[in-house]
Amino acid sequence: MNKGIAVSATIFLLLAAALLTSYAMWSDSLKINNTVETGEVDFYFSPGSVIHLDQGLDWNASYYPSDGYVQLDKDVGSTNVTLLDTDGDGDYDTMNITMSNVYPWYVEHVAFKVCNGGTIPIKIWKVIIGGNSYYEVNENQAMQGVELDLNHDGVNDTTIWWGDNFGLQLHHGDCADISMTITVLQPAPQNTTLSTTISMVAVAWNEYSPSG
Repeated sequence: MNKGIAVSATIFLLLAAALLTSYAMWSDSLKINNTVETGEVDFYFSPGSVIHLDQGLDWNASYYPSDGYVQLDKDVGSTNVTLLDTDGDGDYDTMNITMSNVYPWYVEHVAFKVCNGGTIPIKIWKVIIGGNSYYEVNENQAMQGVELDLNHDGVNDTTIWWGDNFGLQLHHGDCADISMTITVLQPAPQNTTLSTTISMVAVAWNEYSPSG
């Protein structure tokens, strides 16, 4: 082989190697690691916050359908309010109300707190009473409440009135005072224990819709 050609070939290989090395030195890559930590919507009945009117002598809805009522001189009917954790997450999500030995115009007023235990602001979306959902309170309901058939005989036997807190926004740690009035109506059956479950649902504040 011609010595000059060999030298030229050697120089060519060295130059090629240098170019490849230079390319490798100037080549780089960027990596992006993305971590998303989601928040939590958590809404519950506050334990220990429940109080109700009938702690002894009965109360009578003398001015029904308005919200006036008076205390009687007899202790006949009784109401038991129990909070339940139906999904096992440690929070009370359901309220059970049982009225025993009650009669027409017996009235009970139940007050309680609901709290935001999550990290996302929420709004109260709806209340579920006896399996039926209510997303808003119209003028008639605000005055007279919603009539219910608690013993499922086809005749409404009670009415429940509650404050209009739909759309109320709660931030983490905030609680809202809510109350409801339950009145036994004239068609209520004799010798029957009237019971219903009440739960409230909240959604992330930006997902609230008053129409459901």
